[in-house]
Amino acid sequence: MLSSAVTMGQLQQSMDTISNNMANVNRNGYQRREDLFSDFLFQQADHQRVPQPEGNRLTPEGIRVGNGAGVSQTAMRHDQGAMHETERALDFALTEPGSYFPVQTTVDGTAQQAFTRDGAFYLSESAPGADTWHLVTQEGDVLTDGAGEPLVVPGQASDFTLQPDGTLVAVMADGEELEVGDIEVANITRPQLLEAMGNNLLQLPDLDGLDVDEAGVLSFAVGGEEQVMQGALEQSNVDMAAEMTKLLEMQRSYSMHARNITQNDEMMSLVNSLR
Repeated sequence: MLSSAVTMGQLQQSMDTISNNMANVNRNGYQRREDLFSDFLFQQADHQRVPQPEGNRLTPEGIRVGNGAGVSQTAMRHDQGAMHETERALDFALTEPGSYFPVQTTVDGTAQQAFTRDGAFYLSESAPGADTWHLVTQEGDVLTDGAGEPLVVPGQASDFTLQPDGTLVAVMADGEELEVGDIEVANITRPQLLEAMGNNLLQLPDLDGLDVDEAGVLSFAVGGEEQVMQGALEQSNVDMAAEMTKLLEMQRSYSMHARNITQNDEMMSLVNSLR
């Protein structure tokens, strides 16, 4: 009963992960999560101290009595999502796994660096009454360069063009072209270290606490045409059919463990009723 009860709790956690994947199937650049299971601690029953009773032993020597299975890790899968062409000037899609747009978000009133693969950007005033704009995500997080400085767009810009070398050019109303700056991309060599922040944002943990050199994990480069595609968005890498199949498997396993608890309870009730 204990083993089934423990496993049911872990299965519920996995079903929550699958449900989260399904809820984000239409979110640009979302990377699915997958739970990995492993056995909990077990007890190993070897031979008895007195050798004589071993002849009537019903179980093999070294049998392991476990305490159920549990989620050992929730891994983020970084395989590339499908490309959806939008022909919108401020939509950008990353074409390589391990690449992210650096953005500046606010956590508890403090500016913090974050990363996202959602390349749908919009114009937002850089300051109240200013005649310049920043590129921001749907949640208002500001696109920055590797140094954390936002791109400054002139207020009269009517269109944008991304050059093959990664330079973003603003086309003014009178046809004049002005270079806004470079679209820089964060290249993360160990994306498994990334942690979810919510709103489709990711962050690196405290690398000093992990004894990891930031220079060996994170680097910035100008996103040229080989790495950034304008007028397109990367869709999530969630396979709805696969997620539905896994959800049904988890529900069936959950039901079997619940039935096991019920049957054990009935057996214990029967034993208690014996005189």
